[in-house]
Amino acid sequence: MFQTTVRQEVHVVREVLEGAVAPELATQIMFEALDVLGRVPSSSEEVMAFCRGPLRAGVASRLGDDIAAIILERLEQVLTTGDRTGTDIPIDIDFDDAEPSVTAVMTTVWRQPVSVLVLASTKDFSERLFAALGATRVTVRTVATEAEIQKAIFSAAPLLVLVDATAPPNLPRGVIATSFRALPDSALPVVWGRETEYGEGLAVALEAAGIGTSNSLRFSDGMGPLLDLILSRYQED
Repeated sequence: MFQTTVRQEVHVVREVLEGAVAPELATQIMFEALDVLGRVPSSSEEVMAFCRGPLRAGVASRLGDDIAAIILERLEQVLTTGDRTGTDIPIDIDFDDAEPSVTAVMTTVWRQPVSVLVLASTKDFSERLFAALGATRVTVRTVATEAEIQKAIFSAAPLLVLVDATAPPNLPRGVIATSFRALPDSALPVVWGRETEYGEGLAVALEAAGIGTSNSLRFSDGMGPLLDLILSRYQED
């Protein structure tokens, strides 16, 4: 379990990002930077190193070095002083040249977080997803056994049930396919990492069980498609 102060610092990082760019883009940059790091920072020193390393690189790759420097400066100020007020950053972006996701403004107020159930052998994916989106937008639970899957489907009422094929649970693909057949209509099955050996085999098993694999996502395509699925499940106020 991470210390509360560290969790708050990770939240502040995401908050500052969202003060500069659209929340969807901020979330994508945040998750991909955490993926590069390979874990969620577990100390104040690691949070700062994360900001100066993978996060700055992710911002720079999309918005350029100048904007990355501005955001990093604000992050260091907030994390150093502990002052969480005024996280919005006035950044001038050429609207004609920028991607729509960079300049879009999300004004929808969400009623409740999206419940995501992750089938995986580790909690790494869940922790990064939670850190990137935050508790107000997502709740994430990891399960690894058939009994845990069945219990969580009813207790957590997930809107997305995601198999992390990059770190799959030690379960036969047929067991997962059978579990997916029992999902309520409100729960969307998703395979993350379709191009892996496990992911490809699972897609075949799901198709054989009569479950469509249109939501099978390739790890190589990045986080955008997956985040789109999660954001589309938010409930409008």
